[in-house]
Amino acid sequence: MITVTEEAKELFQNVERPEGAVLRLDLVKENEVGIVFGEPQSDDQVVEHEGEELLHISGLVSQALDGSTLDRVETPEGTGITIRPPEPGTDSSQ
Repeated sequence: MITVTEEAKELFQNVERPEGAVLRLDLVKENEVGIVFGEPQSDDQVVEHEGEELLHISGLVSQALDGSTLDRVETPEGTGITIRPPEPGTDSSQ
């Protein structure tokens, strides 16, 4: 499972979605993950905040990045999202 920080949730909360689409963290190219609009899938990890679905993480991505943290970052280019790997010595299977 991927952990999503409150700061990242706030960022996702402000994204306007096309009708019938959800915001997804998914494979966009071979070995490249991105945030896209798409249809929900049955194996998605669903991230909610105050009862609202904010982000669907594909099952494949959630499994591959198990124990990672999705967080908001500020860069010279602007606001973005980063994926931090699990802390060394943590067991992500728990």
